[in-house]
Amino acid sequence: MDTITTVQGDTWDTLARRAYGDERKAQKLMEARANITLLDYQVFPGGVTVAVPELPEETSDSNLPAWRT
Repeated sequence: MDTITTVQGDTWDTLARRAYGDERKAQKLMEARANITLLDYQVFPGGVTVAVPELPEETSDSNLPAWRT
């Protein structure tokens, strides 16, 4: 599992964008067991180490509308 270090003002969304290239993956960061103690942060101070779990391979589901893929 990789980690990233926050800079002052980071949020879960900005961390997800930096880690995964997609702020919609913020929930994955927040669900990581190693990050449970960080859930009280909405805006991070600098220097906090956040675990970045690997994402499972995404499969395409032809039942989803085009805007969801």
